[in-house]
Amino acid sequence: MSRALTLTTLVVASLALVVSSWTALALHQSQARDRVITARGLIIEDGTGQARVILGAPVPDPLSKGVSQGPRASPLSGLILIGADGSERGGYGTADVGDEAILTLDDATGTTEVFKVTANPDRGATLVIKHQNSTGAMLTSWQGKPELIFVGDNGQSHYVRPSTPSAP
Repeated sequence: MSRALTLTTLVVASLALVVSSWTALALHQSQARDRVITARGLIIEDGTGQARVILGAPVPDPLSKGVSQGPRASPLSGLILIGADGSERGGYGTADVGDEAILTLDDATGTTEVFKVTANPDRGATLVIKHQNSTGAMLTSWQGKPELIFVGDNGQSHYVRPSTPSAP
């Protein structure tokens, strides 16, 4: 009987050593610097629990003070920055429709894109700088030629294109 007890003790101890070694190895691998994490999204919150950075594929619809502003024009995958009040303040991503890469900075309410760069593999690039009063400027190569467009606070547009007179 003591032989069976010794053999059982030896088997249980060996099994415990194997399980402990496997657990230690798994823990070490989970903390390795070259570890790859696969996920559909990541939300980083501040100390109050407010989401401040969203990384996703796709990202959620735009927010103003934490309230959805409706769906995006196209699903977007990338990085979204959110202000302390829950308003989207900008982002960088790629659109599923049109294959565009987009970089934006939004006003404090998250409702106006005051700086936007769009790059489209088929249509060129566009830079838009806008004020909340709707004045702004756009530099684009969208139609195959460089264009500079100014929009005044009265909504009137002034275009500058190669081989045309400049805006007054």
